[in-house]
Amino acid sequence: MEMFDQKVLKERIGELKKSNNLKTLEPVERYLLEKLKKTGVKANYDVLCEEMPYFDTIGYTEYATNFIMSPLNLKMKEDMMRDAEQDTDEYEILDYASHFADNIKNNLANKYKDRLSDFDGYKEVTALVVLPGSNKLKSAVCINKLKEIKRLYGDDVYFKPHPLTTHAFIGELKDLFGENSILPREIDLYYFLAKVDKVYTTHISESAVYAIALGKKIEPIDVYNEIRQGSFYSINVGLFENQYEGKEWINKVFSSPKSGVINPNLDKDWKKKVDLYLEYILEKREMYKDWYIDSRVPKEKK
Repeated sequence: MEMFDQKVLKERIGELKKSNNLKTLEPVERYLLEKLKKTGVKANYDVLCEEMPYFDTIGYTEYATNFIMSPLNLKMKEDMMRDAEQDTDEYEILDYASHFADNIKNNLANKYKDRLSDFDGYKEVTALVVLPGSNKLKSAVCINKLKEIKRLYGDDVYFKPHPLTTHAFIGELKDLFGENSILPREIDLYYFLAKVDKVYTTHISESAVYAIALGKKIEPIDVYNEIRQGSFYSINVGLFENQYEGKEWINKVFSSPKSGVINPNLDKDWKKKVDLYLEYILEKREMYKDWYIDSRVPKEKK
């Protein structure tokens, strides 16, 4: 049960605290772990690696107040979302998009507690750039794209650093784009996201789905070769590419059990949805048994 283990969280997010509304995901984590005990497949919280299609591990994490799960294999992740988009099985299509919009309206969108809410002195701008934390800022984000955005908008854009951004990185951002264009890392992102026309974000940010739910235009700022290196890639790539029917895409895909998206506040029988997902993904896994043999496994001694 790593999703809410305080030692694990301290290692990952330091002194930041998860929002209380994410506690609704704890029973989902417990249920998934219990179900997987019977399959021989492991589960790991918030990890990335590339296993073979006959995978050993299902990774899971939180995404915009949802519980999401997928095998640690890129092909399987991409297949899941395509299968969810094309799903012809009978299932109720729920209004996930309105759920996300309501999260912002009701101040439930923030992943972390104690976001600043003093907005005096901040003008309204046309665009918002949502940046990842220090560990990804220089490797995953195209600095030339950020410079071009600043050139296009001038002072009509804000750059929002992630809460896990060091003071040194924030200083560099201010040197590049001007002190008045850089929002505090602790301030409420979603206040500003709701007011702009366009959101520049990454394939590793929850802000993409919230922007689409609010009817905003989105555009990526990633280094292209890095976009697949994130837990949210398979979801966010669909958001970027289907944004003009974005709300309908969200509702269709997220409602399908094949998506691996679970929301216990929205899904009427979330346990059944977990069961259907595991049935689907483990059957898909079986197809690849013995296709690829890991050459790193030591040969048996004669």
